[in-house]
Amino acid sequence: MKRVFSVFIFFVAVVAQAEPFKEASPESLKQATKQMNALNKAMTDGVAILKRGDSAAITAHSKRFSALVASGESQFGNTIFEPLGSCSVAGSFSRTWWNAQLFAAYNGGVEQRLGSIKDTLSEFQAKRDECLQSSDPVIAAKAAAESDADLKKKFGGGRECLTVFTVDSETKELVEKPKPAHCKS
Repeated sequence: MKRVFSVFIFFVAVVAQAEPFKEASPESLKQATKQMNALNKAMTDGVAILKRGDSAAITAHSKRFSALVASGESQFGNTIFEPLGSCSVAGSFSRTWWNAQLFAAYNGGVEQRLGSIKDTLSEFQAKRDECLQSSDPVIAAKAAAESDADLKKKFGGGRECLTVFTVDSETKELVEKPKPAHCKS
């Protein structure tokens, strides 16, 4: 009965976050931190699993990486173009790192491409850091303010001076929206 109840709780938790996070918030930071910690742990655990050489454990661990990647995609979107997409991309790099580890383990310690393990680890770490920064509301607000200051220097205004396009309701064509009068160009 406990197992059924815990599966139900897990299912409810997954269903509660049906839409990917779209912006930095305390909740997105909390989930991103959990996700990155889970990925870090999976990578650390993976080294020990490979050393044991237990093929069933290796297969199960590969499935664990796939589940973590799927979880990241459902929470943060599945591309880098999503507002918090670096969180899901970090998962993809962790799985690529694992696959590079597997290849080397099965190939007598020789990497498929020299440096691939180190390179994918570096990419994972960069995306992990980007994820945690982009999901943190304080850091995101500071970055937006700095970006706005740069825009004000360049264009005489903030984000309102960026070129924005919309679809004309009559012609259904893409048209540029007019900028406010205070914008330089």
